[in-house]
Amino acid sequence: MESKKHSVSHFSINYLKKSGQNENFFFSPASIFLSLSMAACGSEQQTLKEFKDVLNYQNNIELGQLIHSLNSLLTSSSQEFSVLSANKIYTGVSGMTQNCKQFIENNLNGGFEQVNFKEAESVRVSINKWVSIQTSTKIDELLKKDMISAQTKMILINALYLKAEWLYQFEVAQDRKFYLQPGKEESIVFTKMMYKEAEYKYGKFDHFEYIQLPFKNEAYAMEILLPITNLNDLENSITDEQIIKAQRSSKKTDVRLLLPKFKMGGTSQSVVSILQQLGIQDAFTNQANFKQFSQTEELLISNVIHSANIEVNEKGTEAVAATVIMAKKQCISLKKYQEFFCNKPFIFTISHIPSNTILFLGRFCVPVKQE
Repeated sequence: MESKKHSVSHFSINYLKKSGQNENFFFSPASIFLSLSMAACGSEQQTLKEFKDVLNYQNNIELGQLIHSLNSLLTSSSQEFSVLSANKIYTGVSGMTQNCKQFIENNLNGGFEQVNFKEAESVRVSINKWVSIQTSTKIDELLKKDMISAQTKMILINALYLKAEWLYQFEVAQDRKFYLQPGKEESIVFTKMMYKEAEYKYGKFDHFEYIQLPFKNEAYAMEILLPITNLNDLENSITDEQIIKAQRSSKKTDVRLLLPKFKMGGTSQSVVSILQQLGIQDAFTNQANFKQFSQTEELLISNVIHSANIEVNEKGTEAVAATVIMAKKQCISLKKYQEFFCNKPFIFTISHIPSNTILFLGRFCVPVKQE
């Protein structure tokens, strides 16, 4: 089962590499993986083969085990750490096989719902309401107007929201330099950067420096991969095996950390093009075979919409942050610190560390002015 958890991380790296370069990007491979799994269980023949190749599984037993393990990582909710997901298939046809229906009921927390797409606006409002409830109103309009129509046959929905508190909270962010192009003074912009001196898991490898920032739920952490040369070189060479190696071989180190304060995501986007590049193609054409979903009508996927957002900040009241600053001024540290300054483009994950599973993955290239 361990290797199949790794397959989600493998999928995430492949997905990132197909997303373009040199721009901010944030998504949840785990959430997309779950929705694709729903589609896969309704497919047959070449359509099914493409899902198996991209998702890296052999049969429905393996797929069910993988879905169950992912769902267990995406259902944590507390004041200090919450990850909320919404996954569902909407279709306008009938005739689902009993095997397919049972698989969805047994393995997926969102499920399958039949709707009348001729009432497109009503369906859109209903879907958005469901997603809003599932994500505690953090994603309130996943589907924009005109995203669905009377011609729509099936939609896969995945939405995900993360909120977490750091184990080691940062000092109040201050304006500092950020290099859009590492080492080039003419590329400098100023952005809010957070500072912290603490003990983190740190390592230096062939193409990147690595640091692990634990949340108060210490099974989860943000991982940052800071390129040795530039971000494009790192993206072209990085593999999920390298990240797992970094997780396992990094050592606890006293670190001086600089990290941008930022928000990312929150908009709904079609991800069909990326999925086609990864190898899922028949599902979006008239060659699609979804006989498990409907034995009476021909069915294809008309769109796959994904929305994920993240906010990275000091996560503490102003009074707490001020107290930390004051305490720092009153002491002189004799420790030797490793500097880890995220003042140039980098890759970051939100991962479940014990299972080496990437739940979220992002690329930070350009600071965006905070409101």
